[in-house]
Amino acid sequence: MNKGVKVTVTCKWCGSSLSPTHTGPCPKCGKEGKKGTVKIKETIGVKGSLNWESRREFFETNPKIKWLINAITFGSPLLGFLFYGLVGVVIGLFFGFLSYWLGPLAVTKVREIKRGSS
Repeated sequence: MNKGVKVTVTCKWCGSSLSPTHTGPCPKCGKEGKKGTVKIKETIGVKGSLNWESRREFFETNPKIKWLINAITFGSPLLGFLFYGLVGVVIGLFFGFLSYWLGPLAVTKVREIKRGSS
């Protein structure tokens, strides 16, 4: 048997101690029936750890560049109205590329990640 296991068997009627392998009537009272008890003693170790992660996503804007892109967006048609022909096309392309280049600088996606454990 294991070290931490203790088995006790007693007579159901008189309570006298019996062998765990005993069969038949009780040697003391002569009646049949036995009651068994098993006690187990064990030690369990528990070790815990906790890891956490916090994520925060948001958009950060640059107000100056944002206003400049708005001015380009609304000002380009007016310049195209004033300058027509090849000059208007070149000016429109220039401001289109300028807006395309400045766009990512106006709004930036920011992701903050914090990690820890205890």
